[in-house]
Amino acid sequence: MNAEGHKKKAEEIKASLNRLLPDPGGKNGVAIVKLTYGILLHLIAFGMESKYGKHLDTYVSLPRELRKLGENEVAIIFETLDTFRAGRWYGSRGNKEVNYVTVMRKNPNLQKKMSLW
Repeated sequence: MNAEGHKKKAEEIKASLNRLLPDPGGKNGVAIVKLTYGILLHLIAFGMESKYGKHLDTYVSLPRELRKLGENEVAIIFETLDTFRAGRWYGSRGNKEVNYVTVMRKNPNLQKKMSLW
């Protein structure tokens, strides 16, 4: 899949996600997390290919590749969401709460960088 294909796929998944939102009772939590993960995965693939000309066929080495490119914050966000996804998808094992504080603790400079966006 090329960069535009990844972008289009992210948009398709987002349209599906929007059908489940809002979810005040939390009945669709697992699906929402999994779809959010898919969107992020495709957007990262789009960004890596567009910005760096790199294409990965697997998400396994994605955080390492992001760090090599200096995209530490994106790597942290991906890893955090991946932990959350695995916890929700496979059960309670490894199911850490993912929130702003968790992400900021992993990278104290992230808050400063995010405020510049």
